Amino acid sequence: MSEIQKLTSLSNDQLKLASEVLSNAFQDDPVFSNLIPNGKERHNTLFKIFKFQIKYCLKHGVVISTSNLKGISLWFPPKNTFISIWKSIKIGSLSLIFKIKWKNLHLLRKNDDFCEYLHKKLVPTPHWYLSTIGIDPKHQGRGIGRRMLSFMMNYIGKDYKAIFLETNLERNIKLYKRFGFRNLHKVLTPGTNIYHWSMVRCPSKKK
Repeated sequence: MSEIQKLTSLSNDQLKLASEVLSNAFQDDPVFSNLIPNGKERHNTLFKIFKFQIKYCLKHGVVISTSNLKGISLWFPPKNTFISIWKSIKIGSLSLIFKIKWKNLHLLRKNDDFCEYLHKKLVPTPHWYLSTIGIDPKHQGRGIGRRMLSFMMNYIGKDYKAIFLETNLERNIKLYKRFGFRNLHKVLTPGTNIYHWSMVRCPSKKK
């Protein structure tokens, strides 16, 4: 059983491995597959996107992983729920313009804008945000996702804040419901026939 831990830093090699794990985990994601049909191009794009997101989350959020980096989840606390343009530039977001095809970057940005619009509309009060959770395909089905979620439920503890997440896979909903999440909104992702579920876990009442 892989130990679940909070990461505060990663060496360059570890960062590459973590980015590879997430890009592999989301290689067959329905939305990414729709936006970037070419498999090799999609993987290369996701690798660069997730590398940036992990770097950003290490600085402004909470990165949870197994000790062997086969499972990664990115969480943002109430004060940093949404990615700041200025903070992202400081992390190196502008370099993505030169590393990713403009068409792919534009399509991903449009999808991000749609998700962020819904997110802000549905949960206007301070809350935690589970931005990403992914398991290396070779290690899926071993309970790593459940253990990372359990770790964060304990980590957040008595913060008394809601937790928000999104998914495009119906099979994930059952897992999240086991952790107290409920469906908040269901809508088709613009330009696709793929559903987008928004879910929230309400905070425990203060005693």
